[in-house]
Amino acid sequence: MTHEARSPLCHEAQWPLLAARGLGDLFAGIWIEGDPADVARLLGADPAAGVACGLGSAMRSYEPYAFKELLWIGEHSPGWTHAITIAGPPPRTDLPAADGRRFVRVVWDRHGIGVHDLSYSDGTTSGELSPRDIATPWAFREHADGLAPSRPGLIDFHTTGPAKPVGSLGLWLENWLVVAGRLSGRFIDAQCLDATRLLCRVPL
Repeated sequence: MTHEARSPLCHEAQWPLLAARGLGDLFAGIWIEGDPADVARLLGADPAAGVACGLGSAMRSYEPYAFKELLWIGEHSPGWTHAITIAGPPPRTDLPAADGRRFVRVVWDRHGIGVHDLSYSDGTTSGELSPRDIATPWAFREHADGLAPSRPGLIDFHTTGPAKPVGSLGLWLENWLVVAGRLSGRFIDAQCLDATRLLCRVPL
């Protein structure tokens, strides 16, 4: 991966792109090594039964916290697949970890704690990392160069209502998405979100 590809200055802010597509209440995305059909099967879906569609069509079935699981799955970059939860719980991480895949999973829950710990595996060791520990030694520390859990002048907003991606929560969420982009070799962009992928049901 080139230095330019890993620079935090060479991509659009990641979260606004996802929020603009309607994922502001709940976003759960996993970036996994492997091709889309293989990853779909690994996560428990049948790619042959998937429906090819754009994200706009998939979002007609958007139902956070539903008792069903729908994933929008497609190639993200050479050798990497991205799966976004459209309905139901976040994608499982125990299955790709047991299969020896590298991955990261990012979760934003507006009606919960906001930014979840990052779930990850380097193919050998899996774990979860608090956003406060992004600058400490960990499996993908090299992809977190220049990222920090805070910055001078950062203003936190405390409310009693739903979480908002501002202050520390906004920084942490963007940090995780940048790590995912650096690791997979591609940041989220409009072309990525306009692609046709498979909408797959995962049996619960």
